[in-house]
Amino acid sequence: MPLFSRNIRLGPPLKLSNWRKASLGMWRTAGDPSVYGFMEIDVRPAMAYVERVARAGDLRVTLSHFATRAVAEVIARHPQINSVLRWGRLYSRKSVDLFVQVATDEAGQDLSGILMRDVDRKTLREIALEIAARAKVVREQGDPEHARMKKLLGGFPGMLEGIVLRLVSFFAYTLNLWTPLLGLPRDAFGSAMVTHVGSLGLDAAFSPLVPYSRTPMLVAIGAAKPRPIAEGDQVRVAPTIHLCVTFDHRVIDGKHASHMSKTVADIFAQPEKYFGKV
Repeated sequence: MPLFSRNIRLGPPLKLSNWRKASLGMWRTAGDPSVYGFMEIDVRPAMAYVERVARAGDLRVTLSHFATRAVAEVIARHPQINSVLRWGRLYSRKSVDLFVQVATDEAGQDLSGILMRDVDRKTLREIALEIAARAKVVREQGDPEHARMKKLLGGFPGMLEGIVLRLVSFFAYTLNLWTPLLGLPRDAFGSAMVTHVGSLGLDAAFSPLVPYSRTPMLVAIGAAKPRPIAEGDQVRVAPTIHLCVTFDHRVIDGKHASHMSKTVADIFAQPEKYFGKV
């Protein structure tokens, strides 16, 4: 194995509008251009689909798995958002990879995650099996994929950790280089991050972007609960979830968000149209 090689598989730079060029110049870090979006979704069709998948495969499948697959589908159908900012330009990714956050201990004091590759090409069953198996490894072995990086950071004083992370980000994403010496897997955080805040008992929560990861979108999935919804002129009670999305305005703007939200709503309303019949 060579000591240095490409960190991400990238295509050529994207052709940018004047507004996109201006936005790349105005904001320098992911902390400046964060935008927050919120959706409440009727999950009755999704729950029925999840139950059919679970019965057919005799395994545990949840709405969280469904939402993870939905995020990948949205990114695949709107490829302009699947990009990395480097050298003041946006470069398109060649795969849809998601970083799914998991708690590494029962108390929830440490948070890590698993990187899933080509999620848009996987079935709901495959996603459920992969998350269960890899989350178990993380909880039992303490996140082996990121162990060396965590050990490296632990050797620096707290005031220097930010500098180290910025240097790692510059090396891995701006220079687009990868080395096993960093103790991180290749392209460690993928196209977007997904976290299930419903498992913490929260109906909704907005999570911050992680600047050094260069990931432009983070989706927080709330708990499914019965809530009043409008159906025509009637008000009914149905199970819904809240999707809270934080995104980098340098990469995703209102037009993108509008198209994405329509796709999300359609996926939850018509799962078989996107994921196939069970």
